[in-house]
Amino acid sequence: MAPRTLRYLLAALVIPVLYFAFGACAEARPPLWRPSPPPPPYSFTVEDENGNALPTFRQGGRTFLLGEPGLRYNIRVRNPTAQRVEAVVSVDGRDAVSGDPGDYVSGRGYVIPPYGSVLVDGFRRSFAEVATFRFTSPEDSYSARMGTPQNVGVIGVAFFPERVRRPPPPPPIARRPMPRPVPYDSYDSPSYDGRGASNDKAAPAPTMQHPRAVPPRASAPASEGAGAGEARRDRAPAKRDSAQGAPSDDLGGSGSVNNLGTEFGETRESVVSSVSFERASPTHPALLTTLRYDDADGLSARGIDLSVLGYYYRRPPMNDEPQAFPVSHFAQPPP
Repeated sequence: MAPRTLRYLLAALVIPVLYFAFGACAEARPPLWRPSPPPPPYSFTVEDENGNALPTFRQGGRTFLLGEPGLRYNIRVRNPTAQRVEAVVSVDGRDAVSGDPGDYVSGRGYVIPPYGSVLVDGFRRSFAEVATFRFTSPEDSYSARMGTPQNVGVIGVAFFPERVRRPPPPPPIARRPMPRPVPYDSYDSPSYDGRGASNDKAAPAPTMQHPRAVPPRASAPASEGAGAGEARRDRAPAKRDSAQGAPSDDLGGSGSVNNLGTEFGETRESVVSSVSFERASPTHPALLTTLRYDDADGLSARGIDLSVLGYYYRRPPMNDEPQAFPVSHFAQPPP
């Protein structure tokens, strides 16, 4: 009986000690502590001309995309929220609208409607035409020809939600004023006969003043409608503030060798319009996302396994041995 009683006593002592220990840990947490909010659900994908998403891989905390020389591609930007959002797109460090070096503060973007998407199919040349995105060699890329070869091989999108404005309050309701009551001293007057009528000449009835109608408050001007693929000129200040939390190595090239770039391709029809849009924050995007791209050799050199994609994406081994019958009876791909 004594050992069992001793175990009960030890359990009774240990439980309060654990309770106070966990209580001290809970009190050590700041009273205003809040978990960090999840990132916004905006996203973008790179598609071929048939709308098929190109394969991507994760390596070292980054996303890599597999491309092929000569392949035309588009960038589809999605907005799964109930609020309009502006997307500033950059390809190889060049703005997809203006062609200037990428600057999401002063650059223009595409306005995406709620629960919609926009297909960015090239460097914009006008409101009606674009120069298609097409994979090419780094030296023939648009960025290298414009003097920024160090940024070849990266695609980035900065998302800016729209500023939400409260609707104006309704105009006040005009009320008819109540008639002024008869002064109390009128009932004490010697001329009052107790029947509600005066023996003397009746005093003139008070005039009722009609209140002037209150004009309704002027409502804010309605913004123009935003359709898919709409571009606008940003009213944000040209001078960039320091953007906290933006990845420093995603939109700035480090001089690494890349096997693919994006050329200023053939002109295609792509009609957009200009609309008004006010960012919730002129300088700080809600989400800044990037991906890097390269061909099969470049991704394999980075340690990315492409065997899951099949033989089509693997370059056949070089054979320098002499061939007794070098002529093939089947069509060969062009060089």
